[in-house]
Amino acid sequence: MNNLYVSTTFIRDKQKIKVALDILKSEGIKNVELGSNHIYERNFDYIKNYDFNFLVHNYFPTPKNDFIINIASSNKKIRDRSLNQIKKSIIFLKKVKAKIYTFHPGFISDPLEVNKSKKNYDFVWRNKKFKKKYDLAFNYMILSLEKIVNFAKKNRARVAIETEGSLKKKNLLLLQTPEEYQKLFNYFTPNDLGINLNIGHLNLASKAFKFSKLEFIKSLKPYIIALELSHNNGIDDQHLPLRKNKWYWDIINDLDLSKTYKILEFRNTNIEKIKKVIKLF
Repeated sequence: MNNLYVSTTFIRDKQKIKVALDILKSEGIKNVELGSNHIYERNFDYIKNYDFNFLVHNYFPTPKNDFIINIASSNKKIRDRSLNQIKKSIIFLKKVKAKIYTFHPGFISDPLEVNKSKKNYDFVWRNKKFKKKYDLAFNYMILSLEKIVNFAKKNRARVAIETEGSLKKKNLLLLQTPEEYQKLFNYFTPNDLGINLNIGHLNLASKAFKFSKLEFIKSLKPYIIALELSHNNGIDDQHLPLRKNKWYWDIINDLDLSKTYKILEFRNTNIEKIKKVIKLF
């Protein structure tokens, strides 16, 4: 499949992205999503030397000082820093001639850190007083998205926002339910903003909020330009390799979504397991 991509997140965290790129090159894999779990390097220009087709995701190129992107933050400094990081990613997208840039919608409350557990890649929060903050966070997200969309248009870049989902932290995330997307679509057309449908997140959100996965996807189809693919147990965001005969294959094989980018976003996974999944396609 010429639209099947492998995310560089499959290697252990805090390594140079070159490690992942060299492994993929040695296996003849040329469709690559530049992921979010790598260390900072002063210069990432060497990436242009790889004969790859690229997508760029959320936190890449990795900034010098770690922070968690939150375009919905009530803290203006965090929001502005997040927007600046996203703009840098869009500019980098042009440098490497990447197809799209995908990013997260933000959080109702700012996370403290990334979860260190390999069993669950949710973020970690302390403040769970979310109810009064939801509307504020959603509005800040819309304001940030307007700036991102305008910047992307000026740079002739295609951007897509990723669907969210969590069972245990459902009250701290945005853009998990069908109703939220209907609100989002009041502000943006499919030409403005695409959707990166995260299958792992969808599995969690549909259980947390008790909605139909298929009906949800049906309502999003005009906007969906990418599928972020991983397996989980329906409880934790595990980012495991896909498995045979699971519910998500009906979505992956949906003819209406045949032209979308299919991104294998696994974590701490060896290349042999990735190759087995590629064979399933």
